[in-house]
Amino acid sequence: MDRKHNIYHKNLQEQDLTGLAELCANVARNSTADSKLSDMAHSLRVECVRLRLDRSLNGGTTEAKKSLKKRLGEFLAGVPSWMLSGV
Repeated sequence: MDRKHNIYHKNLQEQDLTGLAELCANVARNSTADSKLSDMAHSLRVECVRLRLDRSLNGGTTEAKKSLKKRLGEFLAGVPSWMLSGV
């Protein structure tokens, strides 16, 4: 693992749920992403939006957010950094 990868991975860990969802949206809209990658990014982003809108998860919200944040981070760690740009 090189230094640049370590910095990139650390930046993902510091992102909040909204920031990670935004990065997933960028991957989903990226025209160079294959359909499997794009579909997974879109699915994770939708899950994030649903979690934020679902007010019925009173006690499980924190645990659900932690779990989703972990999955978002793991997914995005496998995506080339140039695909995360919204450009």
